[in-house]
Amino acid sequence: MESTVMIANIAFILAILAGVIMTIIGLPGNLLILLTGLLYGYYDHFDKMDYAVLVIVLGIFIIAEILEFVAGVVGAKKEKASKRAMFATFIGTIVGGIWGTAILPVIGSLLGALCGAFIATALAEYSKTKDLEQAKRVGKSVLKGQIIAIIIKSTAAVSMAILLLYQLNWH
Repeated sequence: MESTVMIANIAFILAILAGVIMTIIGLPGNLLILLTGLLYGYYDHFDKMDYAVLVIVLGIFIIAEILEFVAGVVGAKKEKASKRAMFATFIGTIVGGIWGTAILPVIGSLLGALCGAFIATALAEYSKTKDLEQAKRVGKSVLKGQIIAIIIKSTAAVSMAILLLYQLNWH
């Protein structure tokens, strides 16, 4: 086996594993996995890493993104969240993820994003309705939706990784 093929495969494996880990902690790892697969396909002249596999990986990526969005919206709508609360979820996730990363790198991103989403959603809902119980219910529902979304995206990441890793050209 050529050393360039070995180096390319090791770099590919490391990028795919990084993508899976990123997804699990709430970062855009699925995008990294998809782009790594496309890059390897280009490197491989789409021989082993052919278009059919890449289309399947793209499909998994798109479905996971849609399901992530739907899980959050369904969680919020289930408790009749206000539009303000739904917008606050988005902002709280980002701000919480940044703060969480600063406090505890890697796992802090995920924990911060979840806490930030819950707090921002509950505060926004309370500021709108002045009903503390409603605000807590909406916050919990959004939190459940986000946890489901993380599970969905992590499952997609592992599926994409397995499909792509199976296509490696070792000779």
